[in-house]
Amino acid sequence: MKLKECAIITPGVFTNRVETSPHSENSVHVKVLTLKEFNQCLGVDYRISQEKDNSLFVNKEKVKPEVVTDDKSLVLHIQTQKFVWFPSHYAGLLLTNNFLKLTFTQDVDLHFMEWLLNEHPTIQKQIALFTEGSVAAVLKLSNVKEIEVDVPALSTQTILGKVAQLKKRKAALLRQKEQLEQEWLHHKMVAALTNEGGHGYVNK
Repeated sequence: MKLKECAIITPGVFTNRVETSPHSENSVHVKVLTLKEFNQCLGVDYRISQEKDNSLFVNKEKVKPEVVTDDKSLVLHIQTQKFVWFPSHYAGLLLTNNFLKLTFTQDVDLHFMEWLLNEHPTIQKQIALFTEGSVAAVLKLSNVKEIEVDVPALSTQTILGKVAQLKKRKAALLRQKEQLEQEWLHHKMVAALTNEGGHGYVNK
Protein backbone atom coordinates (compact mmCIF):
# COMPACT_ATOMS: atom_id res chain seq x y z
CA MET A 1 0.00 0.00 0.00
CA LYS A 2 0.97 3.63 -0.32
CA LEU A 3 2.00 5.76 2.63
CA LYS A 4 -1.01 8.02 2.14
CA GLU A 5 -3.21 4.99 2.85
CA CYS A 6 -1.73 4.35 6.28
CA ALA A 7 -0.51 7.75 7.46
CA ILE A 8 -1.53 11.39 7.62
CA ILE A 9 1.37 13.41 6.23
CA THR A 10 1.55 17.02 7.38
CA PRO A 11 4.05 19.65 6.18
CA GLY A 12 5.85 21.88 8.67
CA VAL A 13 5.13 25.59 8.86
CA PHE A 14 6.79 28.64 7.38
CA THR A 15 8.04 30.47 10.46
CA ASN A 16 7.33 33.90 8.97
CA ARG A 17 3.65 32.95 8.82
CA VAL A 18 3.33 31.93 12.45
CA GLU A 19 5.90 34.13 14.19
CA THR A 20 4.54 37.01 16.20
CA SER A 21 5.54 39.62 18.75
CA PRO A 22 6.33 38.38 22.29
CA HIS A 23 3.88 41.03 23.48
CA SER A 24 1.01 39.66 21.42
CA GLU A 25 -1.95 38.31 23.38
CA ASN A 26 -1.86 34.93 21.61
CA SER A 27 1.91 34.49 21.54
CA VAL A 28 3.67 31.46 22.96
CA HIS A 29 7.41 30.74 23.14
CA VAL A 30 8.46 27.57 21.29
CA LYS A 31 11.65 25.84 20.23
CA VAL A 32 12.12 25.00 16.58
CA LEU A 33 13.34 21.60 15.44
CA THR A 34 16.85 21.90 13.96
CA LEU A 35 19.20 19.45 12.29
CA LYS A 36 21.05 19.14 15.57
CA GLU A 37 18.14 17.37 17.28
CA PHE A 38 17.20 15.55 14.08
CA ASN A 39 20.70 14.13 13.58
CA GLN A 40 21.03 13.24 17.26
CA CYS A 41 17.95 11.03 17.02
CA LEU A 42 19.00 9.71 13.63
CA GLY A 43 22.41 8.80 15.04
CA VAL A 44 24.45 11.04 12.74
CA ASP A 45 27.25 13.35 13.85
CA TYR A 46 26.41 17.04 13.83
CA ARG A 47 29.53 19.14 13.37
CA ILE A 48 28.32 22.75 13.30
CA SER A 49 30.11 24.27 16.27
CA GLN A 50 28.03 27.40 16.77
CA GLU A 51 24.30 27.17 17.24
CA LYS A 52 21.81 29.88 16.37
CA ASP A 53 18.90 30.62 18.65
CA ASN A 54 16.24 28.09 17.68
CA SER A 55 13.33 29.58 19.59
CA LEU A 56 10.70 32.13 18.65
CA PHE A 57 7.32 33.49 19.64
CA VAL A 58 4.43 32.18 17.57
CA ASN A 59 0.70 32.63 17.39
CA LYS A 60 -0.56 29.66 19.40
CA GLU A 61 -3.71 29.47 17.29
CA LYS A 62 -1.60 28.70 14.21
CA VAL A 63 0.52 26.01 15.87
CA LYS A 64 -1.45 22.77 15.95
CA PRO A 65 -0.30 19.40 17.40
CA GLU A 66 0.17 18.21 13.80
CA VAL A 67 3.22 20.47 13.38
CA VAL A 68 5.15 19.70 16.56
CA THR A 69 7.24 16.65 17.47
CA ASP A 70 5.89 13.80 19.58
CA ASP A 71 6.72 10.16 20.25
CA LYS A 72 3.77 8.80 18.28
CA SER A 73 4.90 9.77 14.79
CA LEU A 74 7.87 10.00 12.43
CA VAL A 75 9.43 13.15 11.02
CA LEU A 76 10.96 13.39 7.55
CA HIS A 77 13.64 15.90 6.63
CA ILE A 78 12.87 16.54 2.97
CA GLN A 79 16.45 17.45 2.03
CA THR A 80 18.26 14.46 3.52
CA GLN A 81 15.28 12.16 2.80
CA LYS A 82 15.61 10.59 6.25
CA PHE A 83 12.84 9.64 8.67
CA VAL A 84 13.25 9.91 12.44
CA TRP A 85 11.32 8.88 15.53
CA PHE A 86 11.65 11.34 18.42
CA PRO A 87 11.56 10.12 22.04
CA SER A 88 9.29 11.95 24.47
CA HIS A 89 11.98 14.31 25.80
CA TYR A 90 12.13 15.89 22.33
CA ALA A 91 8.38 16.52 22.26
CA GLY A 92 6.97 19.94 21.40
CA LEU A 93 9.57 21.13 18.87
CA LEU A 94 8.02 23.15 16.05
CA LEU A 95 8.39 21.64 12.58
CA THR A 96 9.40 24.10 9.87
CA ASN A 97 8.82 23.73 6.13
CA ASN A 98 11.92 21.52 5.80
CA PHE A 99 10.08 18.74 7.60
CA LEU A 100 7.04 16.52 7.13
CA LYS A 101 5.27 14.69 9.94
CA LEU A 102 3.88 11.18 9.47
CA THR A 103 1.08 10.22 11.84
CA PHE A 104 0.03 6.64 11.20
CA THR A 105 -3.66 5.78 11.06
CA GLN A 106 -3.15 2.09 11.82
CA ASP A 107 -1.16 0.23 14.46
CA VAL A 108 2.51 0.13 13.48
CA ASP A 109 5.80 -0.21 15.31
CA LEU A 110 7.47 3.17 14.80
CA HIS A 111 11.00 1.79 15.23
CA PHE A 112 10.30 -0.72 12.48
CA MET A 113 8.79 1.94 10.22
CA GLU A 114 11.79 4.21 10.79
CA TRP A 115 14.12 1.40 9.72
CA LEU A 116 11.92 0.39 6.79
CA LEU A 117 11.68 3.90 5.34
CA ASN A 118 15.36 4.70 5.87
CA GLU A 119 17.05 1.46 4.92
CA HIS A 120 14.94 -0.96 2.94
CA PRO A 121 16.31 -1.12 -0.65
CA THR A 122 12.85 -1.04 -2.25
CA ILE A 123 11.99 2.19 -0.43
CA GLN A 124 15.38 3.70 -1.22
CA LYS A 125 14.89 2.98 -4.94
CA GLN A 126 11.55 4.79 -4.87
CA ILE A 127 13.04 7.80 -3.10
CA ALA A 128 15.92 7.89 -5.58
CA LEU A 129 13.44 7.92 -8.48
CA PHE A 130 11.36 10.67 -6.88
CA THR A 131 14.42 12.91 -6.42
CA GLU A 132 16.15 12.02 -9.70
CA GLY A 133 16.89 15.00 -11.91
CA SER A 134 16.14 17.55 -9.22
CA VAL A 135 18.54 20.47 -8.89
CA ALA A 136 18.08 20.14 -5.14
CA ALA A 137 17.27 16.60 -4.05
CA VAL A 138 14.12 17.37 -2.08
CA LEU A 139 11.44 14.82 -1.33
CA LYS A 140 8.09 16.49 -2.00
CA LEU A 141 4.91 15.90 -0.03
CA SER A 142 3.17 14.51 -3.13
CA ASN A 143 6.01 12.00 -3.62
CA VAL A 144 6.04 10.88 -0.01
CA LYS A 145 2.34 10.06 -0.22
CA GLU A 146 3.03 7.74 -3.17
CA ILE A 147 5.78 5.67 -1.53
CA GLU A 148 4.78 2.02 -1.60
CA VAL A 149 5.34 0.17 1.67
CA ASP A 150 4.96 -3.51 2.47
CA VAL A 151 3.94 -3.62 6.13
CA PRO A 152 4.05 -7.05 7.83
CA ALA A 153 2.01 -8.17 10.82
CA LEU A 154 2.42 -6.03 13.94
CA SER A 155 4.09 -8.91 15.81
CA THR A 156 6.76 -9.11 13.11
CA GLN A 157 7.16 -5.33 13.12
CA THR A 158 7.69 -5.35 16.89
CA ILE A 159 10.47 -7.96 16.68
CA LEU A 160 12.22 -6.19 13.78
CA GLY A 161 11.70 -2.83 15.51
CA LYS A 162 13.60 -4.07 18.56
CA VAL A 163 16.40 -5.33 16.32
CA ALA A 164 16.50 -1.94 14.59
CA GLN A 165 16.81 -0.20 17.96
CA LEU A 166 19.68 -2.47 18.99
CA LYS A 167 21.35 -1.90 15.64
CA LYS A 168 21.14 1.87 16.08
CA ARG A 169 22.38 1.62 19.67
CA LYS A 170 25.35 -0.52 18.61
CA ALA A 171 26.27 1.99 15.89
CA ALA A 172 26.12 4.84 18.45
CA LEU A 173 28.37 2.94 20.88
CA LEU A 174 30.87 2.19 18.12
CA ARG A 175 31.01 5.88 17.19
CA GLN A 176 31.51 6.76 20.85
CA LYS A 177 34.26 4.15 21.17
CA GLU A 178 36.04 5.55 18.10
CA GLN A 179 35.78 9.11 19.43
CA LEU A 180 37.22 8.07 22.80
CA GLU A 181 40.07 6.21 21.08
CA GLN A 182 40.87 9.29 18.99
CA GLU A 183 40.87 11.50 22.09
CA TRP A 184 43.13 9.03 23.93
CA LEU A 185 45.58 8.87 21.01
CA HIS A 186 45.59 12.65 20.76
CA HIS A 187 46.35 12.95 24.48
CA LYS A 188 49.19 10.39 24.24
CA MET A 189 50.73 12.14 21.20
CA VAL A 190 50.60 15.57 22.89
CA ALA A 191 52.12 14.07 26.04
CA ALA A 192 54.90 12.42 24.02
CA LEU A 193 55.64 15.68 22.23
CA THR A 194 55.72 17.55 25.52
CA ASN A 195 58.16 15.06 27.02
CA GLU A 196 60.38 15.23 23.95
CA GLY A 197 60.48 18.99 23.58
CA GLY A 198 60.24 19.99 27.21
CA HIS A 199 57.81 22.86 26.51
CA GLY A 200 55.21 21.24 24.27
CA TYR A 201 57.12 21.84 21.00
CA VAL A 202 59.78 19.94 19.11
CA ASN A 203 63.21 21.49 19.59
CA LYS A 204 64.58 23.06 16.44
